[in-house]
Amino acid sequence: MEDLAELLEQQLERAFEVKDKQSLRQYVNLLTQNIVPKESYERQLLELKNEIRLLAETMKEGFKLIDKRFEAVDKRFEAIDKRFEAVDKRFEDMYHYMDKRFEDMNKRFNMLFTFMNFGFGIIILMTILFKFFIQ
Repeated sequence: MEDLAELLEQQLERAFEVKDKQSLRQYVNLLTQNIVPKESYERQLLELKNEIRLLAETMKEGFKLIDKRFEAVDKRFEAIDKRFEAVDKRFEDMYHYMDKRFEDMNKRFNMLFTFMNFGFGIIILMTILFKFFIQ
């Protein structure tokens, strides 16, 4: 860095008329103090690239773990869906069983009602015939 400062100072002295050598030296010092050496810049850039690469790999691993968790949750939901399907099937079976049972009971009541109507009709007919023959 000092070599660069000396070189700049010499070149500026040759190119311009210098009234105050101390001022020129301070200018060159300020200018060279803010310059980053190439090796330092390349080293920092390489470190930054390595950190970014590490961060990207960490993110990829994190996304893989999240994907695995989602797959596990999907499997749980599939298992729950199967349980609900089984419960639905049981309810459908119960519905069909109850429906058939009500149909059977309805047939029995219809038969009972028919026999009762027929029986009452016979009783009424016998009563009318009995009154007709007795009189």
